[in-house]
Amino acid sequence: MLFTPCPNVGGKLTVADFVEKNLGLDSRKKLERIGTGGTSNEKGNRYESFFAVAKICSAVATSLNDSNFDNYTVSAQEPAFVDDVCYKVQDLNEKTNYQAKNSSGPAASWTKDIEERCSYQKNIDLNYHGAKTSKNVLLVSSRSRRQKNIKKIPQNMRTYCFCEHFPYLESSVELILAHKPLRNDLEKICAESNLQTLDTAFKIIHSAWATSSSKAKRTVGDIVGEAKKMSRPNIFHSLVPERQVPKWLMEKCAAFHGCNASVESGVVYVRYNGLEISVPNAPEDLSADLEKKLLAIKKVDAFVQLLTDFTKQSFL
Repeated sequence: MLFTPCPNVGGKLTVADFVEKNLGLDSRKKLERIGTGGTSNEKGNRYESFFAVAKICSAVATSLNDSNFDNYTVSAQEPAFVDDVCYKVQDLNEKTNYQAKNSSGPAASWTKDIEERCSYQKNIDLNYHGAKTSKNVLLVSSRSRRQKNIKKIPQNMRTYCFCEHFPYLESSVELILAHKPLRNDLEKICAESNLQTLDTAFKIIHSAWATSSSKAKRTVGDIVGEAKKMSRPNIFHSLVPERQVPKWLMEKCAAFHGCNASVESGVVYVRYNGLEISVPNAPEDLSADLEKKLLAIKKVDAFVQLLTDFTKQSFL
């Protein structure tokens, strides 16, 4: 099937128009049926959204060194033949489309219909969206089904058609425990391995993903920015700009033998005699009330209690 290259630079031609022009009216109708169908069951919705969050986490973890989170976009249910999740890498001009099948049965099989849809989608990506690279993936929750599907993909399609496994679990904490790549990404983002923290981070990103229509083409930077606003205190420690221990806190710690303050992954910690207190929102400058309280403190126990109380207020 030959497609007429016409990158939609001016935005005048819709995907449906492009399909009708190159494939005919029946294909346009099929595309529109796919768009109005979508995922109609709770398990399918959860599977797709959990996978989208995993892709967001992967992009964030990959970009921690340069903070170029806007280099990636994640969207769902775009007008496409392979439409469940779309993942774009801007600097590579690479577009990857996922069709999610949460099943171990025939519904998750590689079929002639999937072949046709992937072939059409590749040409839409290259000739309409102007992508340099198009990849189309059948995403399945069954490892054995993935192995069977890989063998069914025709040799001449294996440069742009793939089958990948992503597990389905009822809860996010189960998914984090079962899927090591996701767990590793969350540990990098949060700069810790506490399961409760990782699960909270996942849920916040999931909420940010769902705050507006997932059909909107938002960058990962947009999504993680929303997540940071929702997180109080901020548990995305690796996303916090570099900072130093506030001068007042350093001076007060120095007044007590064995009391030390440091910054780790953007969070201020105070340690004394085996006790560790995180002070996530330690201000650079003291309020009049806090300064008065600090001046009145002469014993380390009272200082530790003050920091503990201050930290508790950060969660309110």
